[in-house]
Amino acid sequence: MGVECRSLKADLRIRGHHLLCLPRFRGFGYSKEFTANLLLIAKSLSDEPAQIVELLAEPDDICRFCPHLEAAGGCALDERVPARERDGIVLDKLGVRPGDRLSYQELKAMLTAAADSSFAEKACIGCRWQNFCAALPPS
Repeated sequence: MGVECRSLKADLRIRGHHLLCLPRFRGFGYSKEFTANLLLIAKSLSDEPAQIVELLAEPDDICRFCPHLEAAGGCALDERVPARERDGIVLDKLGVRPGDRLSYQELKAMLTAAADSSFAEKACIGCRWQNFCAALPPS
């Protein structure tokens, strides 16, 4: 299956907790398709940080190739903290809501200003990548 990233002319749709994942993405993922899609999205945002992102608290452009995405829009990986709850934690900390549209550059600055260890710990609890990400500096 080929992976195509949304046109750079269209807003990328990113769920709240994925804002924490993007700066630490190192090419690992749940499947080849998921990883290729996330790589394209991360590269497009890195290359064009002024690109507009629509914030979500539901499956987004990153989720669309995830093998754990359920037909009803849930995540089969939801364990201690469901993905939608993680989204809310991040969006609340940034003072934004689903549907808000900001540049990726603005969002990165907001994340940097909001960052503290308890925030990441709370937003990432139960994530299978938590230990891996914690060992990496943001890119």
